[in-house]
Amino acid sequence: MSQHWPKGAGPNFVPAYQVSGVPYVTSSLSSDLTTTPVQIDFPYATRFFVVDNIGTVPIRIGFTANGVNAKGVGNVSNYFLLGASGSTGRLEIRCKSLFIRTANSTGGYTLMAGLSGVGAGEFPVLTGTVSGSQTGVDYPKFEGVG
Repeated sequence: MSQHWPKGAGPNFVPAYQVSGVPYVTSSLSSDLTTTPVQIDFPYATRFFVVDNIGTVPIRIGFTANGVNAKGVGNVSNYFLLGASGSTGRLEIRCKSLFIRTANSTGGYTLMAGLSGVGAGEFPVLTGTVSGSQTGVDYPKFEGVG
């Protein structure tokens, strides 16, 4: 008898994204958003998320720290800008981390996500470079994330 059990739902396991997401909510109003991006790590891959800007300045939202700091490959900005008091609406994007920061002033956000049944460890690392230098593991390169 085999001792190798399947790991479970992988990142491309469609049924995990067809059921309603498990709720995940967090928010912050802080001056810390100006110097270092806030990294939000989800325990499971998202099925969708919504970000509301509760501050008075635009916020940057992206998928890597380099992306929101405009230090992506070729110093390209890989973030989207959410205006003051704006909302992204529901974004059907699957990811395991988000990065949020402002350009120059105290800002704030509220984040609501629906989580899938795909564990964060099963989801690939989103990077704009070809190597994960922290672990020595080569990750696939995803253009447009930083």
